[in-house]
Amino acid sequence: MRKNLWLDCELINGKGVSIPEIKTIYQSLLNENERINDEIVDSIECNDYVKLSRLLDSRSKIQTALLEVEALHEDDLKDKVSTKERVSYVLTNAAESLESSGEDVLLNVINSLEKMNQATHRFVAKSFDISSKAFSKGNRLNHKAVAPL
Repeated sequence: MRKNLWLDCELINGKGVSIPEIKTIYQSLLNENERINDEIVDSIECNDYVKLSRLLDSRSKIQTALLEVEALHEDDLKDKVSTKERVSYVLTNAAESLESSGEDVLLNVINSLEKMNQATHRFVAKSFDISSKAFSKGNRLNHKAVAPL
């Protein structure tokens, strides 16, 4: 009875499934994730936001399933997951988490550039004003010097 209960617990936790089946399931999830990512790019290019919303929801579910499989069978899948896939996954997650703060950074950069642009205009205006006064003063001195002759 204990053995049956233990086997049932393993099946519930996904431990009763053979390693080749786990690897097959994991690979199919990775392939499906890649396919959905390609469709997301296509839907963005076509401005199909309804399809995009549906695809993002599907991708979220697939990524959750991938994380669950990785958590349960991390040691068995290590040789299956390439470094490129891990880097891609980390960069994707980082991009998603920084997406909202990216807009704030962009606004800060735009504001800073605008302030710098205004300061440059003031500096150029002052430079022209000083140059104009200097030329004016030079012309007056020149007229004074030339007039007595």
